Order: sequence, then structure tokens, then C-alpha cells
Amino acid sequence: MAHGSATRVLIYSQDGFGLGHLRRNLNICTQIKKRRTQASCLIIADSPVAPFFKLPSNCDFIKIPTIIKVDTGVWRPDRLPMSEREVLAIRSDIIRNVAISYQPDVFLVDHMPHGALGELAEPLQILRQHSPHTKVILGIRDILGAPEVIRRQWKTEGAFEAIDAFYDAVFIYGCADLFDVIAQYEFPASLLGKAQYCGYVCRENVEPLPGPKKKLRRAKQDGKFILVTGGGGADASFFMDQFIDAARLLRSDLKFQAFVTTGPFMSKEQRELLHHKTKNLPITVSRMGEDSVRFLRRANLVISMAGYNTISEILHFRKNAIVVPRAGPSAEQSMRSRLMAARGLFGTIHPTRLTPENFAELIWQRLRKTPRFAEAQMPDLSGASRVASLIVNDSVSELT
Repeated sequence: MAHGSATRVLIYSQDGFGLGHLRRNLNICTQIKKRRTQASCLIIADSPVAPFFKLPSNCDFIKIPTIIKVDTGVWRPDRLPMSEREVLAIRSDIIRNVAISYQPDVFLVDHMPHGALGELAEPLQILRQHSPHTKVILGIRDILGAPEVIRRQWKTEGAFEAIDAFYDAVFIYGCADLFDVIAQYEFPASLLGKAQYCGYVCRENVEPLPGPKKKLRRAKQDGKFILVTGGGGADASFFMDQFIDAARLLRSDLKFQAFVTTGPFMSKEQRELLHHKTKNLPITVSRMGEDSVRFLRRANLVISMAGYNTISEILHFRKNAIVVPRAGPSAEQSMRSRLMAARGLFGTIHPTRLTPENFAELIWQRLRKTPRFAEAQMPDLSGASRVASLIVNDSVSELT
């Protein structure tokens, strides 16, 4: 690599209204740092709360104006009173200038080959001219959406052509035996040599549990401890509201304490409504700070949405869980929860079937007799290590 041991990694992390891509990329950065302490990672992020998570040493971020996906292929500016075209031009200029100035050894592009609405097309082309040593890698999660939708979208937007023209490798953050991305999304033959399944990306090395917090100590004495989490929280209030109603039905038959983490994107009004509904119930509602991993590790039951990172951590810590996938507009969460629940990795209920009565019954079943974890059905969870090793060992060229 051009910078020797001081490997430079540039990451494009497009979240819009969420935290999933940023969390995944920071997991990879952490593993890169473990393997090459002098490496530097620079993240281009557009999450409204970036960086949100604690950054590893030698890691920094550049915030670009936020745009939000409102439908397949449809975006709008989040905060600036400007047209979509104007904001995209600003974002593309920033990305191009950062890439040329930083001269990365590796440019890891998350999720979209040409960026949001093609904003990476020019930066990638210019990077090829001004920094020919840079290895350009596309990283995509296990499931992008319904196969017919993604195939149509990628063909319409020229995603496969972009991969062919600009990318040295495609890292798939999943496992072919659970969902075969290459087959389901019909990767053309010309790209098969570039693609590699890396396993699921999660926090592989977590510090030992701290001493018990006062609230958690009391929860243990009072019965089962339930964690309810909705990731960023933008669309989590519905199932959290249903959980509180279910908890009210359960409180006479089940001793428990629950901790509801709303996330940074839930509105103040929604948080206050949830808090008001918990009156006289053994439930604490909190916006939380960085994340809820210490609560997840102690929980007898985790209730969550089906986002990639939350599910990966549920699996990593082998937690008893109930997953409520997002109803739409993408089929991603429904597909992930259905495939993994079929393996016995957790319980699931679709939001269209979610009622306080159904919810209460499922919670009762999962807590009364904790299901045996289907260890043989577990997917590979070492994706962050695999990706980091490929990057720092300059192994990308082996794929091309």
C-alpha cells in the first residue's frame, strides 16, 4: 500500500435517517485498528446525528448534508431548504475533494455502488485518475430488499455497470447459505470474480460487563429483565406502544422489569407519550446515549426491530428475542426476520399481526420456557474481522 503501515481507509457511509450503516462501518474500523494500529479511517457520513458512536483512535468523520430516502430511488434534503439537485452537487463536490486530498489506500463504499442518486459517479472516476493505487470496494449487507425490486432498480440505475467500471471487489456482509445475494440479485458473470461473502459484521470484541447498575440489580431481584429497542427509533414507536399495552396484560402473571430505549430519532412527543403510558408499570423509557449493548447482554428477552446491526448483536450474544420487522417500504427486514426465525434463531411477529394480546402471549411463551438456541443454524458472525484482514493485508487484488 502507498502509505506503508499507515494504511488510509476512506469510507462512504450513507445513512440518511438511521444509524445502521455507520455502526457497521465503525465495527470494521475497530477491527482494522486491531490489526494495524497506525491505520487511519476517515468516514464520510450523512446521518443527522453523526458520529453518534464513539470513534476509534485515528478515526474521524466528515459530515455531508443529509438526504432522506422516501421511496425506492426517491430522496429529499432533510434540513437544507434547497433542491435535491443542489444538495447532491454539494455532497458530490465534498466527496470528490476529500477523496483526492486524502489519497486513500482503500475506498470502502457502503451499500450503493454509485451513491445516492449517482453522487459517487464523478468522484469515483476522478479518483481512478488521480489515485490509481486506491482499491475501491463495495460493501453490501445480507439483504438489500425484495429480489425483483433490487434487480429492477440496479439495472435501471446502472449499478452493475458502476461495479464493473470502478470497483476492485464486492464484500457481502452475509452468508450465501442464508441468502444468496449473488444469485437472488442476478449478478452478471463479469462480476462473480469480484464478489466474496464475508459473514455478518458485528461487534466481535466487547469489553467485560461492568458492575451491575442499580436499576439492573433491582430488575434481577424483581424477576425477568426485558430490553425493548428500536435502533435509531424513527419508526419504532408503534411496536413499543404495543409492548406497553402487552406488558399491562402480563403484569399480574409475570414478574419483570423492562427497559425501553427509543433511540435518537424518535420525536420528543412520541417519547413523552410512551413515558406517560408506562405509569404504574415496571417499565423505564430512555432515549439512551451511544447504544444499549450493556442492557442487551443482561436481558432475559430482547424485543427489537429487524435491522441488520441489532439482529447481528442478538445473534452474537445468543439472546432470547422477539423480532418485529419494519412493514416497509423495503422488504429487507421482513425477509431477514422470516429467514432467521425459520432457523430457530429468534421468534418473530409481523407488524400487521401485532396486537397487545398476540404480543403478550408471545412474550409469555419466550420467557416461560427460554427456547434452546439453534447453534448449528448460526451464520458466520466474523465479518468485521474478515473485511479488516482483507483490507490491511492488501488481499483485495487476489479477487480481481
